[in-house]
Amino acid sequence: MKRHIIPLCMLLSVLSACDKQSSVDKAAGRMLGDARFALRYQHYDEARDTIYSMRKRFPTALDARRQGILLLDSIELTAARDSLQHAEGEEWERLHVKVQFYERKLTEDLKKNEE
Repeated sequence: MKRHIIPLCMLLSVLSACDKQSSVDKAAGRMLGDARFALRYQHYDEARDTIYSMRKRFPTALDARRQGILLLDSIELTAARDSLQHAEGEEWERLHVKVQFYERKLTEDLKKNEE
């Protein structure tokens, strides 16, 4: 009887850890959804802050963190494009370079994510 207790305890701890990771992944996914919502309504700072908070609160939510990197690139690209519309001179040139950078970065990150 005693020799069955140790494997049973180990199994319960593994199942408990899996359940906890699942709830972490769900919570991180909800935060990603909140960041996407903020991006949709051009609340760039809020979207960034939500992703940074998600990364800090849920360091083990690896899939959400990967998606967060792509979403951060999209936020930066969209914000730069919006600012580019109202810029002139040197500011326009700086923002144009920033847009080009994030377009390339997003393309590369998507390629890496597919592999």
